[in-house]
Amino acid sequence: MAKILLVEDDPFLTTMYKTRFEKEGHEVMVASDGETALATLKATPPQLVVLDVMLPKIGGFAILEEMQKSDSLKKIPVVVLSNLGSTEAMEKAKAFGVKEFLVKAKNTPTQILETIKKYLPAQTQSANVPPNANLTANGKPQN
Repeated sequence: MAKILLVEDDPFLTTMYKTRFEKEGHEVMVASDGETALATLKATPPQLVVLDVMLPKIGGFAILEEMQKSDSLKKIPVVVLSNLGSTEAMEKAKAFGVKEFLVKAKNTPTQILETIKKYLPAQTQSANVPPNANLTANGKPQN
């Protein structure tokens, strides 16, 4: 189980993504604006951030800039989830070290979940997989 910070200002999307990530066994913290997101990042650093770019109070790019100033926060993987799909926005996000830039309208919650799994520590990827799922009946690893 991973601790994920979901930064999204749309209540419908927040509920949809939070429910989907929790169904997979992850703990989801939610911030509906940039100010809350920064406070949460500093108080309870997550293992991954799913970040919208267009946010009230402090925008997503400003959050990325602040994260880069902190040795501990800049190590946290960030996946941007936004309706901004311009090349300029994607390049700017990549310059801040963002792992993926996903356009909301082009990705289902399941596709987003599959993308973020790539950036979670291996032992936290899914709480639904038994710990010995890769072992044969006699307890030996599968080839």
